[in-house]
Amino acid sequence: MFIKDILIIDDSISFSESIKDLLEFEKPGWSIDKVHSGRDGIERLKKSEYKVILLDLKMPGMSGLEVLDKLATENLVKRNYIVILTGEITIENAVNTLKYGARDFIQKNTVVDDTDAFLLSISKGMEWQEERLQNEALLREKEQAIEESRLLVKSVGHDMSGSYYASLMLKLRMLKKRMNGISEIYNTQILPNVSEENLSSDVMGAIAQIDLTIKDSLERSDSIIKLLNFFKELGENLKELGDAIGIPQRPKKLICLSEIMHIALHTFSESRMTEKPDVKVMEDYGLDELKIMATEEDLFRVFMNLIENAYKAMGNEGILKLQTWSENGFAYAAVQDSGCGITKENLANIWRPDFTDWRNGQGTGLGLVICRKAVENSGGEISVSSEVDNGTRFILKFTLTD
Repeated sequence: MFIKDILIIDDSISFSESIKDLLEFEKPGWSIDKVHSGRDGIERLKKSEYKVILLDLKMPGMSGLEVLDKLATENLVKRNYIVILTGEITIENAVNTLKYGARDFIQKNTVVDDTDAFLLSISKGMEWQEERLQNEALLREKEQAIEESRLLVKSVGHDMSGSYYASLMLKLRMLKKRMNGISEIYNTQILPNVSEENLSSDVMGAIAQIDLTIKDSLERSDSIIKLLNFFKELGENLKELGDAIGIPQRPKKLICLSEIMHIALHTFSESRMTEKPDVKVMEDYGLDELKIMATEEDLFRVFMNLIENAYKAMGNEGILKLQTWSENGFAYAAVQDSGCGITKENLANIWRPDFTDWRNGQGTGLGLVICRKAVENSGGEISVSSEVDNGTRFILKFTLTD
């Protein structure tokens, strides 16, 4: 990781040698390198890491501030603990060095007058590097855990909504067809020929029990089909949740907010709107083309989810309104329904993954969690307002791009 403990970047060869001798005398365990120009220092730091950098502020060719600026451009400032060495500290020097990423600054005469303070500043840098490495290791472990969770969630979701679901549903439907066939034979061929006069009470009781068993089996198969459909929806949501928490986030691009909303509505309408033909759809996208930097796939799923929720919240009649507009440099999109609404008590809980407010038992509780994560991944915000029996309105807010 670290090639040596300290790198001195100073154009004065004699001063660099003196600092090196001092440090090796005071701290025999510290290893030290030195270069004599800003450009050489940058090249060295591109290839190797040091725990502490001692950087001269005034050097010919490239000053200490220019070195800091270049290191920032190369994304090397965050990993380095840089201490500025200068002949004279001014407010301007102090502000500029900290602004460009230095961690400390020391006057050169302090090295002579207060060697302990000089050594303490370097020791702080050593401790800072230890903490940085520990934090980076924890971050890597966290990212790995998140990635493993993402893959697990997607895998479970794929199984629940994919081959396992299809296999069970096919077997169940075949069983239901057989039971319907048995029921038809029973009702058309057996039952009409049954008479209490020529059959014993035990046989009549057995026949009645067969009838109850057939009816009960058909009712249970319908319940199981509903349960399997619930698990299929849960599986689809788990796959989307796995994508939403993915590392890294999907790349963003310039997209039209109104266009994505309209495409989502059109896609949903083709498959679902015919179920409730009396639900009226209103679209108000305004005249402006609202361009935002976002992830197209994520926003499409958000609008699909919100439109489906609005559709579920309404009965056979209602109004679904989609709207976009701009205000004060932001682009807004709203999905509003005239449905059952959400109680004040439940409104604060809708973003929880274990919560669902559907009165009819629909939903898994994951849809809105996925929506919020997807909106945040695109740098946006999502809010909601609702009134029982008067409907719900979700508003998405994004930075408008010229």
